[in-house]
Amino acid sequence: MYPVYPWRIVSGREMAEIDRCAIEKHGIGGLFLMEQAGKGIAEGMLASFSPACLRGAAIICGKGNNGGDGFVVARYLAREGYRVRVGLVGQGTELKGDALLQYRRLVAEGVPVEECGDSAALRRFFESAGDSRLFVDALLGTGGRGAPTGLIAEAIASLNRLAGQAAIVSVDIPSGVDGDTGRVEGDAVRADWVYTLGLPKIGHVLPPGLNYYRKLAVLDIGFPPALMENAESDAVLLSARDINRWMVPRNQSAHKGSEGHLLVLAGSRGMTGAALLCARAAVKMGAGLVTAACPEPLFPIYASGVWEMLTIPVPATPSGGLAAESFDRLFGPEVRYKAVVMGPGLGRDASTQELIRRVVREIEQPLVLDGDALAAISPALLDERLFPWVATPHPGEMARLFQTTADMVQADRFGFARRLAGSGSGVAVLKGAKTVTAQAGRPLAVNPTGNPAMASGGMGDVLAGTVGALLARGIPPFEAAAAGVFLHGLAADLLVGETGTEVVTAGEVLNRLPNALRRVREESGSPRLWG
Repeated sequence: MYPVYPWRIVSGREMAEIDRCAIEKHGIGGLFLMEQAGKGIAEGMLASFSPACLRGAAIICGKGNNGGDGFVVARYLAREGYRVRVGLVGQGTELKGDALLQYRRLVAEGVPVEECGDSAALRRFFESAGDSRLFVDALLGTGGRGAPTGLIAEAIASLNRLAGQAAIVSVDIPSGVDGDTGRVEGDAVRADWVYTLGLPKIGHVLPPGLNYYRKLAVLDIGFPPALMENAESDAVLLSARDINRWMVPRNQSAHKGSEGHLLVLAGSRGMTGAALLCARAAVKMGAGLVTAACPEPLFPIYASGVWEMLTIPVPATPSGGLAAESFDRLFGPEVRYKAVVMGPGLGRDASTQELIRRVVREIEQPLVLDGDALAAISPALLDERLFPWVATPHPGEMARLFQTTADMVQADRFGFARRLAGSGSGVAVLKGAKTVTAQAGRPLAVNPTGNPAMASGGMGDVLAGTVGALLARGIPPFEAAAAGVFLHGLAADLLVGETGTEVVTAGEVLNRLPNALRRVREESGSPRLWG
């Protein structure tokens, strides 16, 4: 049931158009699609939840097609022997079309539906389901617009009061989240899982909508592949297949020289950890050689920090950063670096910033710009650069680059990623939940991996080293950036899955990078559920 076509990110309206074309132009019945949707969700739940959790599951349905999907879910769970409780916000006589037919099928199979035509009836439904350990939200779906009102709003509030006591599964998108924009104008269901149909929606990947669920599964319910592959979309949700395709395995004659030499310009007095994390991540991600430039007074720290890396002591500023006169020593005529990472923990001395700008203007190697390197440059300087670059700002750094606020950046993540990437060969990586990677002339790549446990220091240093290693190995900038982001987040997901911890450290994440690549190799043929 997992799609093999590209996971293009569409609006609810675009998905509705795909649905219409499937029915009117390809002769696929709407009832069939609804049946496949409900069946796929039920199968996903059976695979993901224990029998004890599924026993007594409660499904609350609206009067539209989202509710129809919920009726099908209930029918398939009942066929597996589970007792389910089904509530309808409204009356059965108000149902129409395919939702009405699925309601009748459910009742015909002996599963009663409690009609909740007023607040008292709705309250009784939730009280009767008080011992349920799993609730299904089939209220609105992607067709909802604006703030939910009336009984729907009451049902959403009732579901949210169960957070932490029971698992919440939403059909297609948490009810109350605008599928076209991610906006939440009133209240919205806070789901643990979302099973979305056909393609991921914009509301899944933009704030605040992305904050209303924990895990997302994309289900193929039988739409013609041509419709999905040609869907109008400016963005794609990355999958393990993408990463596996880009990460070409080493050949049998590989040696350290063939796997690229990465130069790391990072760290300063009090910030040596940033350089060491960056270099160690690059080693873990397979760069053949990693060399770190270090301020001369800090050489003992660098030399003992990562045994697998080389070090070049260079002149230091009075505050312990890399001085501008380091350039000629680092980039002499015999330089064989394949890529450069610059910025983590470098500091903001005037001499260091002069070095950063000179590197951006003059070196030809692919360049990763992170942290303090972003404080020394402007979008105009990047536009002038003739050679490949990858910039990895978080929302605050993006806001500084464009003289705006982080809130404004978050309100238009796709737009700002595109603005920074510009029209040349540059790649912008706007970090945060559902990190966005942008390059001119290509769909945006939205990352599905990663989790809140990553909110700790040093994560950006690890990401910079990860991307730098992939560039040094010869992977093109867009693919290196998107794959680096995916693997970095997946490493944290694996760690959380293994330990159940609520906080992970950057060092722990970089140690899981090889595991993340192994998982991609194993699962690229059958994408898992990305949370």
